[in-house]
Amino acid sequence: MTGLVDEVRQLSAEATTLRSENAALREDNAALRLENTRLKVDNQLLRDEIARLKNLPPRPPFRPSGMDKATDDKQDGCQATSKKPRGAKLDLKRVSREQILHVDVPPGSRFKGYKSCMCGN
Repeated sequence: MTGLVDEVRQLSAEATTLRSENAALREDNAALRLENTRLKVDNQLLRDEIARLKNLPPRPPFRPSGMDKATDDKQDGCQATSKKPRGAKLDLKRVSREQILHVDVPPGSRFKGYKSCMCGN
């Protein structure tokens, strides 16, 4: 029984040290993330300065990607009704009428053959 009590005390002490090490690692992680963000900003400022000195065009302005619009529920009904419905577009290639054109051929010209013409009217 006393062996179990000693083992529980050792495990409790080990858990306490692990918790303190975990807290220290979390603080270090937060500090490193903050430093990384600061370095990224500094790096971008230096890149912009180099581009300005080389007379390169400036970076385009940051625009939102539009993904946040997909999650919004604003005016879903109005947007859906304004779009054209998708469907088959076979009507465009149908021949609606056939018309024969007669042309007076000027004298001295020669016949080179017929040419088919499909009009979309």
